[in-house]
Amino acid sequence: MSIARSAEISAVVRKEFFLTFVTPMVMHGAKPKEMAEFRIPSVKGILRYWWRTLQDEPRSTVLREKEEMWFGGTTKKQKSPVSFILKQPVTGNRPENVLPHKSSPFRPKSIDANTTAVITMQTLRKHDEHFELYHLYFQYMMHLAGMGQRARRGFGACQWEEHKWENKEMFAASLKQILEQLGVAEPFAFFNSGDGVLKRKKPATTPHPVLSAVWIGEGKAAPHEVLKRFGEASHRANRFGNLGSVKPRFASPLWCTVRKIGDLYYPIVTEVQTKDERYKNGKYERDRAEFLRVVGVRI
Repeated sequence: MSIARSAEISAVVRKEFFLTFVTPMVMHGAKPKEMAEFRIPSVKGILRYWWRTLQDEPRSTVLREKEEMWFGGTTKKQKSPVSFILKQPVTGNRPENVLPHKSSPFRPKSIDANTTAVITMQTLRKHDEHFELYHLYFQYMMHLAGMGQRARRGFGACQWEEHKWENKEMFAASLKQILEQLGVAEPFAFFNSGDGVLKRKKPATTPHPVLSAVWIGEGKAAPHEVLKRFGEASHRANRFGNLGSVKPRFASPLWCTVRKIGDLYYPIVTEVQTKDERYKNGKYERDRAEFLRVVGVRI
């Protein structure tokens, strides 16, 4: 049923998303030592983060006001007009090596790949004029994001059932279309062939991370092979902390996930940047190039 038809016959507008985990998901629940649990607050948090990556607003106070209008907050004690519901619990208790490029004793509980979660996004009919925008931001997130622990390195990759791309060009065209529908495509250059999908035309000017570039690496027969490549890339390319470190705190600007395209599983690498001078450092560019090379991006 279309969103418009749902609005005609009900006081609530709804859209169901069927999400299949491409890679194991490590997400903490009520008893993290016993099982992993797919949780709606985590989904909302990830959506909020990726929404922010498309907001070229340099003033943090203005961004916060806009963000709380969309997702709720404590400044004005308002709720988000859109809510999410998980149709049924999704849990798992299989120990997972989250460092697949090497043997590791740290094996948190995970939800198996190929598990499907059904999420309902809904709002009251009086807010339905904004519902399509939430829908588009959710689709944007489903192109590039993972969820849970080690999401930046490919774990918790989810594929929406309506995303059935036959080749890399279809993936790139799909992402471009979403950004155009959201009205945020102008800052980016898009590419019709090769491994680069898009690149920001000018450096970021915001204190928060915004979308900078997207690449597609070499496809593999199994998603685990892609996870292993991500692990190897982090090990080889980030020896000096230029791509993320704990001390000093520097969250990795490279988000890596996995998507099925045609008959293969592809590494999707998304770069986010702030106005921080670290991104202009030649060492950062050198290590980023090495990371991309290891995951099979032709640069």
